[in-house]
Amino acid sequence: MLITTGLDPCMETLDHATNLAKRFGLKVTLRGDLSLNELRRRHGEEEVLVVSALGARLEVPGKKPFFFHPNTSAFRIKRLMRGDTDTMLVACQIQPGDHVLDATMGLGADSIVFAHATGVDGHVVGVESEPILAILVEDGFRHWSSDDPALEAAMRRVEVRCGNHLEVLKGLPNRSFDVVYFDPMFEMTVQSSNGIAGVREYANPEALQEEAVTEALRVAKKRVVLKEGKTGRMYERFGFTPFRSRGQQVVYSYKEISGGE
Repeated sequence: MLITTGLDPCMETLDHATNLAKRFGLKVTLRGDLSLNELRRRHGEEEVLVVSALGARLEVPGKKPFFFHPNTSAFRIKRLMRGDTDTMLVACQIQPGDHVLDATMGLGADSIVFAHATGVDGHVVGVESEPILAILVEDGFRHWSSDDPALEAAMRRVEVRCGNHLEVLKGLPNRSFDVVYFDPMFEMTVQSSNGIAGVREYANPEALQEEAVTEALRVAKKRVVLKEGKTGRMYERFGFTPFRSRGQQVVYSYKEISGGE
């Protein structure tokens, strides 16, 4: 993979590209006035990560560009600021100060909403197994600029961990998070979002395993929550209680931790 910049970058963009390149163990390839195709021919690399004032964008021939965007979290936080409710937060029974593990982070929209709801005294960790997604989403959390200070503040508070969620869960102490959240339908949920459709080609398609649910039940203090499509039946497989909301295109389900043990 090449990491370069847009044409005529400012110093801030060059610094951003340099820091991002270090995350990948690479150096910035100076672009000059070359096109991306010319860069590819010169260096024999197909994947090009372009850093500009708008952020980082991964360009691969034959694939849709991939870039971070807060997606649904932007309007969900606006609704919460107006006093509306969010079905995910209600299903998870989120309270200010809660610690939440988003075990299948993907592009992080749910993690951002969790961070807004748990507030400055809370802690949200998003786990992503695919390194390229983890690095670029974390970079987006740190650099995305918004005219909504609540959205921007929430993004900055999310901690990203790159790793397989089962292995991460195995390494956590008992009852170390209030809520553990799974969205194994992530690949489906992004299909209708044109700006981030490219993520499907990088996401982990593996199904949620029973061992991961068992570990989540050990780690959580209050609830383990599962999100799936409205026709999904994973909640039956794992013995979760469905939390239905009228008109929703997804089903949230949960397992309560008895007595908060």
